[in-house]
Amino acid sequence: MTEQKQSTDAVETKRPQQPETAPHKPKRYGWVGNTLSIAISLAIGVGGLYIYYHGKQQNAALSAENFALQQEIASLTQQHSADKQNVNAKLQEFDSSLQEFKSRNQQLDDRLAELQTRISAFSNTDIENWRLAQASSFVKMAGRKIWSEQDVTTAIALLKDADQNLAEMDDPSLIYARKAIMADIDSLTKIKQLDLDGIILTLNQLSNQVNNLPLFDKVEQAAPMETNNDEITASLSDWRKNLSSSWHSFMDNFITITPRDSNKEPLLAPNQDIYLRENIRSKLLIAAQAVPRHQSEIYKKALSSVGEWVRSYFDTSAPDTENFLHNVDSLQERPLSIDVPEQLSSQPILAELVRKRIYNLPHSVSPEPETKSGTKPETQSETQSQPAPAAEASGQADTSVEES
Repeated sequence: MTEQKQSTDAVETKRPQQPETAPHKPKRYGWVGNTLSIAISLAIGVGGLYIYYHGKQQNAALSAENFALQQEIASLTQQHSADKQNVNAKLQEFDSSLQEFKSRNQQLDDRLAELQTRISAFSNTDIENWRLAQASSFVKMAGRKIWSEQDVTTAIALLKDADQNLAEMDDPSLIYARKAIMADIDSLTKIKQLDLDGIILTLNQLSNQVNNLPLFDKVEQAAPMETNNDEITASLSDWRKNLSSSWHSFMDNFITITPRDSNKEPLLAPNQDIYLRENIRSKLLIAAQAVPRHQSEIYKKALSSVGEWVRSYFDTSAPDTENFLHNVDSLQERPLSIDVPEQLSSQPILAELVRKRIYNLPHSVSPEPETKSGTKPETQSETQSQPAPAAEASGQADTSVEES
């Protein structure tokens, strides 16, 4: 440290000595400085005014935005309150609906409980009695179908339903009743059924073919007029001869007699074939109405009349007529009734079971079941009755044909 100080002092001694600094004298700028200071002061004032004015505008804008935000907040608050009231109203409505649903559900539960109580009140005995009574009713209905309508198919279906009811009872003591039902079903299955619908359709088809039947020639061709040997001349001097020839020719051809076979029916007058064809249609209609009623006598009589009229007034050599008569003859030979059993063996058995198990009645002679003979008087009475419109139509048609 001493060595460095000594070196520094040596250097300072070597430097030449300078005169001491003169005293500082204040500078004078004059009017330029004053002008600059005034300008700076004015700029500072204008800037402050600008800043003040701009800040005032921003405060006004902020206050307007704040007012708009306050209004929006007020409207949102009102809407929120309105929505809240609406939600509360809907909640109240939902609560009322829920209460109503609960009350209805309670009513349904009460009804269901009541039904279950009623169902539980039924004993197995009541159900078995109901099935037994239903089976007996089915067998009675099957008998009526057989003897009144001869509907074997429906009768077999009813007997099968009766057997099904007895099978559901699962009672071994009813085996003999089921065997009787099966025997009835077997006997009805062997019956040959009739196609009554096919017969009716064939009769309707024949009714549509009546207009195609050709009649006999209404006027036979007469023999040509005989030529007169006495020719008429153009001479006035032969007037006597010409007059005599004309007179004889007129008298010879004034009346013409044509011989006919005595076995043929008289020819129809003009336009009288319309009544004949309508008469045939009425007979075919009577036959069609007699088919579902099994009225064999009326059916055969109507077809017999149709065959007689066609053979008497129409050309039997025509193919249409031959086909028509062939169908009429084949229909006339077809039966309308079938042989059905006199009674069902299962009907008295089930009637006795109903008496014992349901009515608790002692064994007694039960009334005779419905049989085929019991329904015959009704069928015969129906057979004797004819539909009035068809009968009147046929009578009018017969009268018209006889008058022609």
